[in-house]
Amino acid sequence: MMQGGWLLLALAACSKGTATGSIDAAPKDAKLTDSPPGVYAHRIMIDGIDDFLSGEQFPTTSAGYDARVTWDADNLYVGYSGADLDPATADTATKWLFIYIDVDPGTPNGSLVNETYNTQAATFPAGFRADFYARWKCDQTLVTLEQFTGTTAWTTVLVPPASRTGSFVELAIPRPTLGTSDKMNVVTWMINEKANAEGTYAGLYTGNFTDGYAANLMVSKFLKIDFAAARDPNDAANQGP
Repeated sequence: MMQGGWLLLALAACSKGTATGSIDAAPKDAKLTDSPPGVYAHRIMIDGIDDFLSGEQFPTTSAGYDARVTWDADNLYVGYSGADLDPATADTATKWLFIYIDVDPGTPNGSLVNETYNTQAATFPAGFRADFYARWKCDQTLVTLEQFTGTTAWTTVLVPPASRTGSFVELAIPRPTLGTSDKMNVVTWMINEKANAEGTYAGLYTGNFTDGYAANLMVSKFLKIDFAAARDPNDAANQGP
């Protein structure tokens, strides 16, 4: 295990690299001054310190686990807190955080289901088709952004900046990689893929699904992002479908 916010990364092709975990940041909790007037934007420094604002925080399906989502012109930022995000916790080698993204809502592009881990999979709600997903392994050995390539195939496109301190982790997903749409949908959750201990939990939004083992998890809620709007990320109007 490496310290100081640096992650040991293994790509899907089993090559290794490092992520610096650094993105130039505006002052803590500041909106970007170069964003168009009336557009929500908040730059996050990827340093393992929780800089997310109250309007960017979300409850999950699991007590003790919270999600954070925000964005600016350059990145989509996701943070998560909870005991299993600390590599010192048991079974972190089989536990994951997933961030699924629909970059063109309302089109037939993308997958209706997530990638299967061991025997667990999920079906997305109406109006959501996944084009990308970021994954962070809770033992800090793997973080990648995957892109759907048709049928059931996913391929690694990059290693997003990520950093963890204790039981908090944050990632930055570059918006240019996701395309130019002003609207995207996001759903997040965690799993344990360990044999005889499989389970899904910590889904974004309370009541999104019932925690526990599911060969086909039925996801019922997602976050609707409008990059041209002024609403806080956790505004009730942003909950979909």
